Parts: sequence; C-alpha cells; structure tokens
Amino acid sequence: MNHYVSLVILALAVTSVFTAISREAEKKRLKYFLTMLGYMVVGSFLAAWLMYFIPW
Repeated sequence: MNHYVSLVILALAVTSVFTAISREAEKKRLKYFLTMLGYMVVGSFLAAWLMYFIPW
C-alpha cells in the first residue's frame, strides 16, 4: 500500500466522522462530505509539495 492510498483512507475515515457529527441537513451532508474530503486530500498534497522544497 502506498502513501496515497493511506492518505485517502484516513481522509475518508476522518471526514465520515465529521459528517456524522455535523448538524447539517440530510441533503447538505453529502456536499459537506465531498467538500471536506477534497480539502483534506488537496491540502495534504499541497503541504507535501511545499515540504519537498525544504532542504532537510
């Protein structure tokens, strides 16, 4: 299993919990789920890309 699959699995799990405990209406929960999933996956890739240029 590579890091990308692990990242998506973690994002799915965390986003599922956030969606389950949210007080959004039933119709808005799917949009909320997809939005949060996108933020988490894209944000993680952006952070990884920015850290690539840091000389460790």
